[in-house]
Amino acid sequence: MKIVKRLLKIFAAMLVVGCLCIGYAFLVEPKRLVVNEYTLEKNDQLSSMKVVQLSDTHVGDHYDIKQLDKLVEKTNRLEPDLIIFTGDLFDNYSQYPKKDEVQKSLSRLQATYGKIAVWGNRDYGGGAERIYQDLMENAGFIVLSNEVMSMEIDNKVFSIGGVDDFLLGDPQMKSTANQLNGDYNLLLMHEPDEAETLVNTPADLILTGHSHGGQIRLPIIPGIRTELAQRYVDGFYTIDEETQLFVNTGIGTTKIHARFMVPPEIDVFEIKF
Repeated sequence: MKIVKRLLKIFAAMLVVGCLCIGYAFLVEPKRLVVNEYTLEKNDQLSSMKVVQLSDTHVGDHYDIKQLDKLVEKTNRLEPDLIIFTGDLFDNYSQYPKKDEVQKSLSRLQATYGKIAVWGNRDYGGGAERIYQDLMENAGFIVLSNEVMSMEIDNKVFSIGGVDDFLLGDPQMKSTANQLNGDYNLLLMHEPDEAETLVNTPADLILTGHSHGGQIRLPIIPGIRTELAQRYVDGFYTIDEETQLFVNTGIGTTKIHARFMVPPEIDVFEIKF
């Protein structure tokens, strides 16, 4: 009888812990917003650029305009030189067609040298293809699709390339990467797994998203795996001696609207070159 009571107590405790974890995963962690800061150095390091990366907001019923406004406010407090958005603005635009509200919110993002975006797969789906570029440009972003641009910082050239989405767009990754010609070269794209082919290109840093970091991390059960984000899921990876890949785990959620041990993140790169 004592053994039965102990087992019941253990089961009850496990049930309570499980319920608390589920509640946290659905109600608490998706609304957390952490800031990760990194310093990257190259050459004589006489120039610097603070780059803030945002990705995968998946704006919708589970990540609404109020949350987007909070993201904008927190990003502005970081005083970025450059804001990067690596795709997937809406979760499903056809179900949450609030173009004007999202545009108004994003237009309040402020950065010294501007704001740059690339396309993600969700920016093509759900009718978003018709409005994404117009929305982002009206919000002050430059949208790069297999294009390269450069800016001069303290007599040095900071070069940025953006690749079209791999799943639904027309990506020209290698040709875009090979157009980079700055003292520091940044390449932007949505899905990370294709980056493994970018060996011996001018890219110093590749910024991607798409993976959501799996959204849920448990010891046994794998997180949500996403096509073209199977190998590279979270954080830094080495492509070759000159090139690093970084995978941002995103802001919003998809499929399962929960996060566990993968809080929404803003990534800040202090690039010295």
